[in-house]
Amino acid sequence: MPELMCCIVGLLLPAIVLSHDSSYRLPNALKPLHYDLRILTHLNAPLNLSFEGSVKIDLQVLQSTRDITLHAKNLTIDEARITLSSRSGSRSHSISRIERNETLEFYTMRLDGELQIHEQYVLSMPFSAALNANDVGYYSSSFRDPKTNQTHYLAATQFSPTFARLAFPCFDEPHLRASFQVTLGYHKNYTGLSNTPVSKCVDHGRLQDYVWCQHEPLLSTSTYLVAYAVHNLSSLPVVHSETQNNVSFRSWMPPDAVKDGTFTAKLAPRVLSYLEKLLEFAFPLRKVDQLALPSHKFSAMENWGLVTFKQTRFVHYDDELMQDKEDKAFTVAHEYGHQWFGNLVAINWWNDLWLKEGPSTYFANLALDALMPEWGSLQRRVANDLATFFCKDMFNDTIAISRDVQDSKSILDQFTPHVYEKGSLTMRMLHKLLGDEAFLMGTRNYLRRHAYDSVRQSDLWQAMQEAAHLKGSGGIRLSTVMDSWTLQKGYPLLTVIRNYSSSTVWVDQARFMLGADGGEPTCWWVPLTFVNQRQGNFDETQPQFWLECPSAGKTLRLLKNPAPNEWIMLNPQVNSIYRVNYDEPNWRMIIKTLNSADYGSIHSLNRAQLLDDLLMLAASRVQSYDLAFSMLEYLPREADFLPWNRAVALLKDRGQLLRGEQERIFRTFMKKLMTPLFLRTPQLNSAQLRAKSGSLAALYRLAYKEACRYGVAHCISQVERLRQDDGNGSQVPANYRDIVDCTSIELDNSMLFQSILKRFRDTDSDAKRSVWASALGCSRDFVQLQPFLDYLIQATDKLTYNYYMQAVTSALERKHLATEIADHIMQHAKAINTKLSLKQIQILLNRIIGDLITELEDNQLRQQLRGLDKFEAQLQAALDRRDTNRYWLIERAEHFIKALSKYA
Repeated sequence: MPELMCCIVGLLLPAIVLSHDSSYRLPNALKPLHYDLRILTHLNAPLNLSFEGSVKIDLQVLQSTRDITLHAKNLTIDEARITLSSRSGSRSHSISRIERNETLEFYTMRLDGELQIHEQYVLSMPFSAALNANDVGYYSSSFRDPKTNQTHYLAATQFSPTFARLAFPCFDEPHLRASFQVTLGYHKNYTGLSNTPVSKCVDHGRLQDYVWCQHEPLLSTSTYLVAYAVHNLSSLPVVHSETQNNVSFRSWMPPDAVKDGTFTAKLAPRVLSYLEKLLEFAFPLRKVDQLALPSHKFSAMENWGLVTFKQTRFVHYDDELMQDKEDKAFTVAHEYGHQWFGNLVAINWWNDLWLKEGPSTYFANLALDALMPEWGSLQRRVANDLATFFCKDMFNDTIAISRDVQDSKSILDQFTPHVYEKGSLTMRMLHKLLGDEAFLMGTRNYLRRHAYDSVRQSDLWQAMQEAAHLKGSGGIRLSTVMDSWTLQKGYPLLTVIRNYSSSTVWVDQARFMLGADGGEPTCWWVPLTFVNQRQGNFDETQPQFWLECPSAGKTLRLLKNPAPNEWIMLNPQVNSIYRVNYDEPNWRMIIKTLNSADYGSIHSLNRAQLLDDLLMLAASRVQSYDLAFSMLEYLPREADFLPWNRAVALLKDRGQLLRGEQERIFRTFMKKLMTPLFLRTPQLNSAQLRAKSGSLAALYRLAYKEACRYGVAHCISQVERLRQDDGNGSQVPANYRDIVDCTSIELDNSMLFQSILKRFRDTDSDAKRSVWASALGCSRDFVQLQPFLDYLIQATDKLTYNYYMQAVTSALERKHLATEIADHIMQHAKAINTKLSLKQIQILLNRIIGDLITELEDNQLRQQLRGLDKFEAQLQAALDRRDTNRYWLIERAEHFIKALSKYA
């Protein structure tokens, strides 16, 4: 990050730097109504990457005050030229003192007199700064034209969540919406974009070959959604959407990426059209520019009318994995979900980040399922979110998705996958509870009622409650129910014990945690929906009963009177996020069905969750591993990806902890488990394998990846034969090339290692380098691998050193070099702390400490990592994870091995 002056240019006013204030929120005395923003951008690289500008803010006075407090950070403000006058022109005010609070990022102007309530004023402030080099605020980026080898510079914005204040003085809180008029100045060799189309351009006047281009007014919005860019990227032809306003789409990217940007460029208008029809609220703008940038803080940003993407999350190459294509499509769909959830309806404050991320994630899934049904991506994404949630939230270091945030760091820390995933599952839970009609009615009413305004989560509950009443299903207070899921961490385990002679069940709840008790008493409002074996309708997801909070266990009379010899099952389609433990006879009847030709009568999401629940109940001593492995017996006949993927992931998670003879037995079991699935998978060079997509392709990839990893002979021989016949791997289907490369290197193919290493260094393709970094991490020879790891972590450019994560996580997953990799991470901890993100360091620590790969004592670790803020922030959680895993090794590993040994 460049050293930016934060001092004051004017000499007339005393500048005071304040200490930390107790309130992070802006005072309530003023409300911005409109911003007139002018920005002049200089891209005279590398000596002058900067901008200067001015902002005029129309202010409404809500309370009499002598202070104007707004946000400004790392801006040079010409205080001598700040002006304030009433909108009527009857009077102006002078500024007697300026105070800066660098902790709160406040800029306060003390006036010579009071601003009168209900009056409107115009505040004008000139400012300047260097373009940021860290992808936030108004920042610079660059790309190299491979034809000319020339480097081109550009400038773009990333204002979410609290970075608009780096670009211009503003009231940088999401509920303080205002309209904007943006005017951009730049050299004629560049293109300028903002949220709205250009209305007129004129010569700059003072700077030769520069222009000022004024954009059409932008409707009321939050500061973090304002966007602009100055660039010389190339564009695809305009595509029009089938929307009410016939919205036009232009997609911009570096010239060498244009031919590969077509898929996502054409998908975006279809997603926008689908969501507009589904939500019954017209997208209010006339154009959208999609900007695929070489560097970007996040995967993408949903700015109204100017949606920005990290290039690697937008451009899809033919030789990438099918899953990569789906992930990029999801990123696109997610950003257009935001056009309603976050843009049209803003959140009041960042504690409810989930309130925009959860619905955008969920409706993106619905959109892709409707537009790309052949992918089957909805079920896989739901299953993945469920698996991740149930794993993360069984530890004590998880967080509630709605929680207090008080500063820029804690706001940024909210942007975790957990908030997105659990937020989406919360929306899905509402959908399944209410049914299609009430859910969509509630969503549409919520959007209409709060359009161009801001909300709290209670506003969503209210809209859904009203829709439920109209549809005859509003007998429960939704705010009480849903707050129990969003305002606290964790999830419940429901215990279900049947009375087989009376068709009644006793149900109770307690928080589920692995290797520990539930801590403080916790409870949820839990919807209860039962499915009977002979009347099994997994589409009936609306609740038959409720388990209240607080409550003791309760006895319920089942509605469909199941026979004593048929199973019952809670939570069809896992519509709500809790685990279930049945009494043993009921478990045995479920397992009997799974081990029969009728296993498909149980929904695939429930089959995956049954495996998850029973394996984790065995891990926590609630059930036996003998019972859990008797359920796994059915897997060889399972034809769906979801149960296979969940079972393999859970088994590998436990296997990662094993050593010596226990690990050998485990690997033998996994080899035997994967063999039947692999033997019914088409061969690598077959047309059948190349033609498949969606869930079947995911299942085939799983079969190859795990069969080769655990040494299934037919898998290994196919890889070796294909490598002999096709040295450079060009004949390997793109969706399997990473598996073939990894397996070959793991088999000690030194020539291939050196060949891939050379290609890694020679290419600019992020997708290829990511795959190759993971493949190189499959090496069994640390002498061979270490120079590559050193090269990555010593690199000065972010694009290179980020591949360190792919290489070391690949190596740690295989454990061949676990000790050496752990040592390498600890030896380079200072560089890693500087270069990698908090999330990446959390992953590394959980692997090398939480999974017992390094046996350093707690005090040694704390001493070694002292002063490394990101490591220190994540260390205790990793140590807690290690304690939990040690508990499992001591108490449960022997039972785990004894049970699987019967099948190995």
